[in-house]
Amino acid sequence: MYRMITSDSLAYVIDFRDSANCSRIASAQPGEEIQVLVYPEHEPLADSLGVKGMRSQNGELFIVETTTEDGKQQSFEWEYPLLKLVSQLLQPLP
Repeated sequence: MYRMITSDSLAYVIDFRDSANCSRIASAQPGEEIQVLVYPEHEPLADSLGVKGMRSQNGELFIVETTTEDGKQQSFEWEYPLLKLVSQLLQPLP
């Protein structure tokens, strides 16, 4: 469910540890492009990487895109209501 982008053997996941990241995802408007933080799946303590995320025009999907080292575009999409709920639930408490 949280697995995201595969670049050759490297996969990334959304960084739900970052409260600002969770907030941006949960409040994204239809058609809005935002920065989304991700980190390598097998390196949970690695620094986050900012990639492009966008909520679809109809508001139903959330698409995350990245560019691999060889210049190829890759993307993955989620149903936005589910992603919003996860973002809200996993958002760290203040």
